[in-house]
Amino acid sequence: MVTLAMHMANELLTPAVAAVTLVAAAVIVAVASMRAAKMLSSQNAPLMGVMGAFVFAAQMINFTLPGMPGTSGHLGGGVLLAILLGPAAGIVTITGILIVQCLLFQDGGLLALGCNIVNMGVVPCLLGWGLYRLLLGRAAAPRAWRQYLAAWAACTVGVAGGAALVPVEAGVSGVLRVPLADFLQVMVGVHLLIGLVEGAITFAVLAYLRRVRPNAVGVVLPVASPDKVGAKAVLGSLVATALLLSGIVSWFASTHPDGLEWAYQEHLAGGGRTVVDNPSPAVAAVDEWQAKWSPMSDYTKRSAPLGQQPGATEGPQPDKGAWPNVDGWGSLAGVVGTLITAAVLYIPARLIRRRHAAAAATTAVKT
Repeated sequence: MVTLAMHMANELLTPAVAAVTLVAAAVIVAVASMRAAKMLSSQNAPLMGVMGAFVFAAQMINFTLPGMPGTSGHLGGGVLLAILLGPAAGIVTITGILIVQCLLFQDGGLLALGCNIVNMGVVPCLLGWGLYRLLLGRAAAPRAWRQYLAAWAACTVGVAGGAALVPVEAGVSGVLRVPLADFLQVMVGVHLLIGLVEGAITFAVLAYLRRVRPNAVGVVLPVASPDKVGAKAVLGSLVATALLLSGIVSWFASTHPDGLEWAYQEHLAGGGRTVVDNPSPAVAAVDEWQAKWSPMSDYTKRSAPLGQQPGATEGPQPDKGAWPNVDGWGSLAGVVGTLITAAVLYIPARLIRRRHAAAAATTAVKT
């Protein structure tokens, strides 16, 4: 049985399909980076690192799905990032998050990184943001209810759209041993519910920002109604929330399998059907490499020195069935991951600010 974490595992793809999706994702991210440098304002550039850290931390909090008590979901964050930063900067930000998760915590397969970027970043950021803008209309200062409803719908469609690609990618790889339609139906169904809950979380973040700093969510205010809280205070509050989520609130996350795990293991494999058969030695080699070199696989303490293959039962294993799951190593991993994500995304944000400053200086000289 293949073990899956939050994101797609290597075993769901063949090396050939993985290579194509990695190249495609690299091209898309490169184009998005160039567009973000032009479109993202210098005032919102610091939000890349801060919101990246927030989404990383929020993804650690699995929530039980309504009407499905044995299943959980977690925030994807792509639509939220696209709303606050624009779709191009949103894609760059979610890519940074996924790279940190993959390399440091073995959360998602290295071969599947391209698919995860497309499924969790490109599709929600483009499809979700497009629907959001369509429903929002052209009003410069949309009413709150309309903005929240648009965000909710965008999350539901964006999350489900990205999830629908997982069975397709596995089907193209030729590793599925169940009908593609069955896997697709289960994945879309469960992720529609996840999208509804993600919409509520996105709703809450937008409601907070709309109240304290409406310009960050594209709301145009009269001159007499400036932002109520300074940018540094808002950024600081988001960073503090991210550290709280990853360090403490993660103890109270649902211990049930998430949407992909449930669809793959509990629902399909739990029925006695072999879902995937992928005997590729390349896939096994990449799995082994990740297990050796991920500093904190599955957000826990390594049971073997870095560079050695962990044993199946070595080291203390946290009680995943306990709730709350008070896990010091998990908190450390979450806090470290949150800070590293912020640091990684600070680099493109800094470059964008420098680009805008240089452009402004050039314009000033010409005039």
